Amino acid sequence: MDVFSFGVVLLELISGKEVIDDEGNVLWANAIKTFEVKNEQEKARRLKEWLDKAILRETCSMESLMGVLNVAIACLNRDPSKRPSIIDIVYSLSKCEESGFELSDDGFSSQNLVAR
Repeated sequence: MDVFSFGVVLLELISGKEVIDDEGNVLWANAIKTFEVKNEQEKARRLKEWLDKAILRETCSMESLMGVLNVAIACLNRDPSKRPSIIDIVYSLSKCEESGFELSDDGFSSQNLVAR
């Protein structure tokens, strides 16, 4: 899987949305358009509206979710040379995990999220 595709998967995970919706809208293009604001408070407000409601019921912080979103958006950069390396992605996501995700005993999945 390439970095761009990984960014798309991250967006699917946090939004609970399909890559292409019933109207033909593409998830990653919608995300880039929605989150291209500079104001972090506005970005956080938009993220809260955009998130999968199941995630909002979890104990993860908005700070960690914003970190995951920022990683996903960075992966979607139109210029492949400006996308993060997989090492940078792993480091950034591990920092997000430290700031608020509670994982299950296996360390891989949340206890309360259910597959759709």
